[in-house]
Amino acid sequence: MTKKADRSTKGMALIRWLFAAVFIFAVAASGLFSGLMNMAGLFYLFFGTAAATLMGFTGREIAGAFRQASGNAGDGETLARSAYFWEAVARNAWILGAMGSALNFTIALGRESGGIEGIGSRLIQSFIVVLYGLVLAVVCLVPAIKLSSHREGVRLTGKAQAEAGGPRFGAVRITVPDRIIGYVLFAAVLALTVVFLVKGQPQAGPLPIGRLLLHWPAYLVVFGGAIALALFVGAGAGARAWTLGFALTGIIGLLMGLIQALFGFVHRNVGEIASAVAFIISASMLTLLGVVAVAAPLEDREVMEGRREGASWLSRFFWIVLPLLTFLFLVLTFIMVVTPMKQTVG
Repeated sequence: MTKKADRSTKGMALIRWLFAAVFIFAVAASGLFSGLMNMAGLFYLFFGTAAATLMGFTGREIAGAFRQASGNAGDGETLARSAYFWEAVARNAWILGAMGSALNFTIALGRESGGIEGIGSRLIQSFIVVLYGLVLAVVCLVPAIKLSSHREGVRLTGKAQAEAGGPRFGAVRITVPDRIIGYVLFAAVLALTVVFLVKGQPQAGPLPIGRLLLHWPAYLVVFGGAIALALFVGAGAGARAWTLGFALTGIIGLLMGLIQALFGFVHRNVGEIASAVAFIISASMLTLLGVVAVAAPLEDREVMEGRREGASWLSRFFWIVLPLLTFLFLVLTFIMVVTPMKQTVG
C-alpha cells in the first residue's frame, strides 16, 4: 500500500468516526432519549469495560488494535489479533451491561420503596444499563467484523506459529503488574459506582444491600461450584473450564432461585419470595463477575499468546447467553417484587 493510499484510508476512517460522533451527539442533544440517561451507568460501563480489557490485554496489544481499526496496514496475524481484541471488548461491554443492571437492582431494592410507582420506576431504570452495554458491544463489533474480513481467513493456528519458529503471539506476554492495574481499576469502578448510586439515598427498602451483595448461599453455589468443576475438568481444558464452571453453576443458581420463588408464591410467603429474589440477583451478579474478571481474561491470554486458536464456540455461546439470561431473570424479579406489593396494598 502506497503512502497516498494509506493516508486516504486513515482519512476515510477518521471521517466515519467523526460522522458517528456527530450523530450520537445530535441524538443526545435532541432530548429524544432523555428518559434513558443514567450517568452512573455510563460511568460504570465505559470505565468498567476499559478496566476489564486491561485484565486480559497488554498496552501494546491495545494500541495495535486501535491502529488497525483506524486503517493501518498489517499482516494476517496482526489483523487476527486486533479482530479478537475488539471481539473481547464487545463481550466485556455486553456482560458488564447485564451485571450493571443487576447491581442497579440491588441498590434500588435497598432504597426506601416510595410505593409501587417509586420502586417500579427505579427498577425499570436499572434496565437502561444493559441497553448501554448492548449498544457499546455493537459498536465494538464493527471493527472486529471489518478486521476479520480483511485477514482473509487467517487464524491463530499452532501450525503457522511452528513454521515461523515459535508462537509469535507469545512474544508479548502480560505481566503481573499489568493485570494488577486492570483489577485495581475494575474494583475502583465498582466501588465508585456503588457510592454514586447510594449517595444521598436513604437505605430502608424491602431488601437491604448487604443481604444482596453478601448473600452467602449464592457465593457457595456460584464460586464454590465453579472452582470444584474447574478442578474436576483439569488443566487440559485451560481457561475454558472456568467459563464452563461459572456458566453452569450460575444457571443452576438462577433456577434454584426461581423454584424457591415459585414455592413462595404458592405458599403466599413474602419472606420466601424475598429470599428467592436475593438469591437470583446475587447469583446473576456473581456469575457475570466470575466470567468477566476471571474466566474471560484467562481465555484472552491463551489466545493472544498462541496457546489456543481462538475462543471456543462454547465460551462464545455462554458469553452471549448468560447476560441475556440475567436480563430475563431480572424481569422476573421485577414481577416478583411488584406483585406482592400490589396484593398487600389491595
